[in-house]
Amino acid sequence: MPPELHKEYPRDDEARETARLLDVTLRTLESRYLVGPQLRDTHAKGLAVVSMELIVPANLPEHLRVGLFAQPATYAGVIRFSNTDPTPHHDRVADMRAMSIKLTGVPGPRVWGDDGQGTLDLLLMSAKSFMTPTLAEFIDLQDCLRRTTTEPVLGAVRLVAFFLRHPSTARRVMRSQIPCANLLELPYFSETPYRFGDRTVQFRAIPRKAPTSRVPGPDAPPNYLNGRLRDDLATQDAWFDLQVHFQTDPVRMPMEDSSVEWSDALSPPETVATLRIPAQSVAPPGPHTIGEDLSFNPWRTLPEHRPLGWVNRVRQSIYADIARFRASRRGTASAVQAMDGHGRPGTEE
Repeated sequence: MPPELHKEYPRDDEARETARLLDVTLRTLESRYLVGPQLRDTHAKGLAVVSMELIVPANLPEHLRVGLFAQPATYAGVIRFSNTDPTPHHDRVADMRAMSIKLTGVPGPRVWGDDGQGTLDLLLMSAKSFMTPTLAEFIDLQDCLRRTTTEPVLGAVRLVAFFLRHPSTARRVMRSQIPCANLLELPYFSETPYRFGDRTVQFRAIPRKAPTSRVPGPDAPPNYLNGRLRDDLATQDAWFDLQVHFQTDPVRMPMEDSSVEWSDALSPPETVATLRIPAQSVAPPGPHTIGEDLSFNPWRTLPEHRPLGWVNRVRQSIYADIARFRASRRGTASAVQAMDGHGRPGTEE
């Protein structure tokens, strides 16, 4: 039978495969960080944390007045910008970039991790789609990447062999690795679907700043993205339009395969709010900054925006375990920001 709109299709082996992914991830972290600070398994290099506000306008059409966007309001929050590679590197290196948004004071119950402060998280990436179509393929890719750390030569051979077997994934990975000149000039995408009332959407944040910056030369400082953000926000605000992209075709805009880009032609994105980053002083990045103690989880949201699809279901299952591991290795409870009803730590993007 053809898939239906707004319907999930979990596999029977998803719980077993999720446990296998957790094992691979924890083994990767254990081998990568034998001593010193325990960084995130991805998004390891925090570029900056900035204060922001989300502005929901009063003139939204009725079909957009859902959940977070049901009433005109302004919510305070922060954004953590990051490179997504698990190994921190020079900002000139091609990579995906992430915009992790944390709002506070949002009324209503949470799907997960209600901290009593009205916290709501939204994770956006500079790539439009996820790397792999299935969980099994993602686990194989992560295991190959793990082996490049533990067995560099054999691991590299295994990784090449993986990409030869999965050329579409190889192309997506290559397309996602982009140079970045300015964090305020990139669009960011949720990659994965979310509930929007009784419908399904993907989110995106589109910058209003024109892409006029250029990637600097090899003599640039390793944290030049932080420096440019600091310069831009020293004197003026920055703005993004937060948009939703409705699922209108369950085949060409699939729920369970987030490696497929949703076409603008099938469903033009619609603006639901504005992200304002006010002029401010931006702190330099570092291992002991607030950004390293913040945690983000897409399930920390309203029921009207519940995460959907296998990528998000896996996130819910393993993020708490990853965060608990990282908090124990860091030797501080400050790496854990929120607790769920079972005493498990809040999780990191």
